[in-house]
Amino acid sequence: MSEEKGFDEKQKNNDPDLLEEQQFITEKIVSKRKKRWIRRLFTFLFVILCAAGFGVTARYFFLVSGDELIKLFKIEIPVVRETVYVYTEKTPAPTPKPSPTVAAKASVTPVPGATVTPSPTKKPDDVPETTPEPTPILSVTPFPSVEITPGPDVTGIPEVTATPTPGEDPGNMGNDPEEKAVYSYVRFMEEVMEVAQNVKGSIASVDGISTGTSFLGEEYEIRTNTTGLLLGQDGVDVLILTDLASLEEVSRVEVRLEGSDKVYAAKVYNFDRDFGLAIVSVPISSMEKEVFDSLVYGVTCRPEDIKNGLPVFELGRANGYPDSLSFGIISSRGNVYGIKDAEISYFTTNWQIYSGASGFVFNMDGYVVGMLTQSVPASTDRQVPCFITLSAIEDELNILLNGGKLVNLGIYANSYSGYGDDKEEKVTGLYVYQVVAASPAYTAGLRIGDMIVEINGNRMTGMAELMDILTASAPQQPLSIKYYRRSPEGLRELSGVAVLTSK
Repeated sequence: MSEEKGFDEKQKNNDPDLLEEQQFITEKIVSKRKKRWIRRLFTFLFVILCAAGFGVTARYFFLVSGDELIKLFKIEIPVVRETVYVYTEKTPAPTPKPSPTVAAKASVTPVPGATVTPSPTKKPDDVPETTPEPTPILSVTPFPSVEITPGPDVTGIPEVTATPTPGEDPGNMGNDPEEKAVYSYVRFMEEVMEVAQNVKGSIASVDGISTGTSFLGEEYEIRTNTTGLLLGQDGVDVLILTDLASLEEVSRVEVRLEGSDKVYAAKVYNFDRDFGLAIVSVPISSMEKEVFDSLVYGVTCRPEDIKNGLPVFELGRANGYPDSLSFGIISSRGNVYGIKDAEISYFTTNWQIYSGASGFVFNMDGYVVGMLTQSVPASTDRQVPCFITLSAIEDELNILLNGGKLVNLGIYANSYSGYGDDKEEKVTGLYVYQVVAASPAYTAGLRIGDMIVEINGNRMTGMAELMDILTASAPQQPLSIKYYRRSPEGLRELSGVAVLTSK
């Protein structure tokens, strides 16, 4: 076998055709394969370089005109937001302000030759259980260069009024009631202005802008100005509470913040028509760092801190003009105004209502008490403005601040405790005086005149219980409702299931 193999090799080496074929393969085919791999490698590197160059170019143009491209191609970029809550805190008791020091009585050193009769001394039995500390004695020494003629005998301790010298603290004024009243009022208003200055940073000016075209074809703008309250930021936007009525059907929104001359583009982030409230958002990225760091957020007080006669002040468009302030007292509280699936708690003040007025009410501790809104109609016959108690709708505000929607049941109701005939036991619950057509409540069988007594096993005694259930519920969640209905045979106990929808 080895000899045959060696013979074949010799034949191949001696065969000119085979040698020519071998040379052709070596020169033409093998060399082309090597060049092909080199070309492929260069092509691959070229593609990588082109892709890198395209990526760098695309990134540059995206950074320059990214917002326009997002709008053009309607690209949805997921945004991670932090949870925002209305910050409520128990209002501390007001610190009593020190009353002005008044020298009501003073002792005069008798002049030579004058006789002073001492006041009668009380017996030990007449001394009260708590003896006040004696008032410091103010001694008045005659001017040495003035000759003094002895006068009549002085009996007792006379009343002396000290006249303040220039630059002296007016707290040492005398006991004139008018002087003390003027001094107290001036000092108190200074304190009001000091508190107002501290919380003024939480107030924003909000403009709703709509455009139109005149009959001559010229475009024009209509601006509606209202007041906003900064409630917090979610890491993406600063969120501002304002009145919805001023922002409906506007093409754009602009916001002016305290401490900045810049006008910030904003948008209506969330709203609820029943409450008449809107949340306006201003991107944090559009703000200067020093402006963002200096923002002040409103802090709401508790409902129990709202009392008749409480001194309060309003910031915003209090008298219908921008950047105005009104001071007064709460004249009534605990009033309610019924809306769909809820009721608005509001209070009134001793101010009169002004056209175009809007604003937020603060107490003397700087906490937000209420908001003036067009959702609660004013008493037009008495010209009394009505202010929403914000702390009473804290849960609803938290939902709106975090981009959620309030759920819809579809009833107008109020608490009632005398439902039933005289022969039967009276029923307490929510009396339904209106049902929205095709609403979850209507589908569940509720009608005007029904009395709701239980929802999901919870006893209904007022609208507050219903509002708590709805704010803790989600769309498509079923509610088991137990209610009564009058009939010729008496009260009928009925039940139904309402599947909540989103507003």
